[in-house]
Amino acid sequence: MQDQAIQSGIAQEATQLSLELGRLLLINGADTAYVHNAVGRLADALGYQAHLIVSYEAILVTIDVNGIFHTRIGQHVQGTRVDMTAVEMLNRIVNESGGESLTETKVRARLEGLENRTQLYPPWLIAITLGLSAAGLARLLGADLYVCMVVYFAATLGTFVRQRLGQWRFNPLAIPFIAAMVSGTIGGVGMRLHPSATQYLSLVAPGMILVPGVPLINGIRDAISNNIGIACAKLTFVSLVILGISLGLFMAAMVTGVSIPVAGPTPILSLHKDAILSGIVTIGFVFFFNVRPSVAWACVVCGLCGHALRTATMGLGLDIVTGTLIGSLVSGAIASAFATRYGLPAATFAFPGVLVMVPGSYAFRAVIGLLEILKAAGKSTAELQGNTLSLVVTTVLLAMAIAVGLAIPLGIPTNIHHRRNPLPS
Repeated sequence: MQDQAIQSGIAQEATQLSLELGRLLLINGADTAYVHNAVGRLADALGYQAHLIVSYEAILVTIDVNGIFHTRIGQHVQGTRVDMTAVEMLNRIVNESGGESLTETKVRARLEGLENRTQLYPPWLIAITLGLSAAGLARLLGADLYVCMVVYFAATLGTFVRQRLGQWRFNPLAIPFIAAMVSGTIGGVGMRLHPSATQYLSLVAPGMILVPGVPLINGIRDAISNNIGIACAKLTFVSLVILGISLGLFMAAMVTGVSIPVAGPTPILSLHKDAILSGIVTIGFVFFFNVRPSVAWACVVCGLCGHALRTATMGLGLDIVTGTLIGSLVSGAIASAFATRYGLPAATFAFPGVLVMVPGSYAFRAVIGLLEILKAAGKSTAELQGNTLSLVVTTVLLAMAIAVGLAIPLGIPTNIHHRRNPLPS
């Protein structure tokens, strides 16, 4: 009877550890398949079996310790941030668990310490680098230097608003709406002072850094992995966030009088300019995703190689969807190589690198087109309807191309569990 009580206590402790590991991975940007893999590896290392079910509503863990089963349910907190350093540290905990190096007690202590740790970068630095990313995106879309300057200030101030609303625990759908409206209004006022041929980008570009690209990619990857329930939940959340951003930009356009056109060309820059700007855009996401400084350069390499390759393929006559698929595939392959080299999750390098290709501007213009169709009350032109439908299809195909392009190389097993050149803690 005493042995059974001891085994039951071990099962309860193991269940709590597995649940906490899964929760921390999910809220920091890991996809469902990665969470299943990490929890399973932790269980194997500590000498028990774990069965994990992840849904949008809850996380359920069942532990088998020598025939003693214990089940615990925890609330699934929707991931509202992406912290690649946290994912890296959680992966390290799993790798070092078991034996004398990291017992269950030490695992619990490490998880608790990770929960309360501070971010690597201060909020003000994240804001100004994301402003730089937005300016780079505007330049990639053909904006002139004045528009880029306005975008920088609008996106930086919009990020400050976003950070403050997050600290005040606003509704996660209200935050992007308010941030987009504020940044779009600032950008529109700047254009009223000095109009430009590309003035609509003063509204669109600051909104692009608000798009939840990682949940979007993870949602499609979950669908590919047959985790349909959680995939639908993530993609629905992303769609609502994009709708909120679009409505915020629509309000800003009405206030400032700067319209956002539904139709518009996709400019193709020279290859060296495209590579430089793509690297600049990636820098902001490196800080936003809390990537360790020692590997930040590798993320920039993934970003500039992927986007520049997409531009090169489009220059050769391929369409943007095929170019995005090829660029994402190569970016993911480079990320996997860095993951093997440094013993880190491939997502650390891949996610900051591919977000420059996320079709935020297409999605916003598609929603604006839908709003204009509704406003016309059945009198919309065939051209507007066709352009809007084209934007919707393009947005979906581009998002799928990014996710599929990443899923192929990131799905190949790498030697990240046995570090060849581990980074310092």
